[in-house]
Amino acid sequence: MTISSAQHTITTTRSIIVANDLAAESVAIHSGSGTIYIGGADVTTANGYKMDNGDKIVIDNHTNAIYAVAASGTPIVFTLVIQK
Repeated sequence: MTISSAQHTITTTRSIIVANDLAAESVAIHSGSGTIYIGGADVTTANGYKMDNGDKIVIDNHTNAIYAVAASGTPIVFTLVIQK
C-alpha cells in the first residue's frame, strides 16, 4: 500500500489533481483556501462538484483522473491518495 499527498494551486484553467494511473483505493480531497470545482476532464465551474473553503470529500475505488478548476483567484487544494 502506497500513500501519497500533494498540494495543488488551482487556477481558472482546469488541471489534474489526481492522476488516473494511480488505481487508488481511496482519495481524500480538502479545499484548503477558496472555492474549487472538481470533476472529470470536462469540469467547469458550471458542472463541477463545488467545494467551498474547508470542505472535504473522500472518494473510494477511484480509477479515473480527477480535475479541479477555480472561478477566480488561486485556491489551494490538498490531496491524499491511498493506492492498492
